[in-house]
Amino acid sequence: MTNKRLNEAYGRIINISPADDNPAATQKHYIENCETWESDMKSMTYNAPDVAAQKAASLVSREQMEHFKLLDLGTGTGISGVALRRAGFLGDISALDGSPGMLKLAMEKGTYSDETEHLLTSSNPLPYPDQSFDMVVSVSSFTKHHIESDCLEDVLRVLKPLSYLIATVRFDRHMQDYKARFYNELDRLEAAGLIKICSRDKYLHYRWDEVSDEFEVNFEDQYAHVLVLQKSGNN
Repeated sequence: MTNKRLNEAYGRIINISPADDNPAATQKHYIENCETWESDMKSMTYNAPDVAAQKAASLVSREQMEHFKLLDLGTGTGISGVALRRAGFLGDISALDGSPGMLKLAMEKGTYSDETEHLLTSSNPLPYPDQSFDMVVSVSSFTKHHIESDCLEDVLRVLKPLSYLIATVRFDRHMQDYKARFYNELDRLEAAGLIKICSRDKYLHYRWDEVSDEFEVNFEDQYAHVLVLQKSGNN
């Protein structure tokens, strides 16, 4: 049995043609689909925001959750911020995203203390001073045509020593080149003593049981990893 609403969401979000598999098309996609993004995510049972928020909450004390300053890196429409509040984070949460339409919807939720429209690249670093945040949470932003792995070191820059970066990362069949770059960069950072890779757990990112057979779904692509990376105390 297929689900019409789920099929529509899958077709918009996941079933991207090769001609649209580039950074410019990705930006255009967010402009055109920001209004339907959350409903599409709901249709696909998008679990990443709650998985990341619960993982973040498990790392700190209740007292820290009350005053920690967080960065939601790649905010989107703000459902990650809502999940962080639901998990008990009461301090300031800064929103950063490259899509003005998505960021506008995020700020309407009343979850964030401030907003920054910014596309993070290796040549366009984060617009924050060193050691600005007690934690960074990045849900589905470290992926192809979004944030490249060579930006990880700049994310560490804005974290306080011994603080955590929590990231959810999908590595489906179309992202094997990105996967190699990402894990090579993690290995480099760990070897340099800049981070500790604390954990990497597999979880169900989407649920596609009722997607039509016409899409030839690879059900392993429903899964992703949630990673906990701790910045060293020496930088």
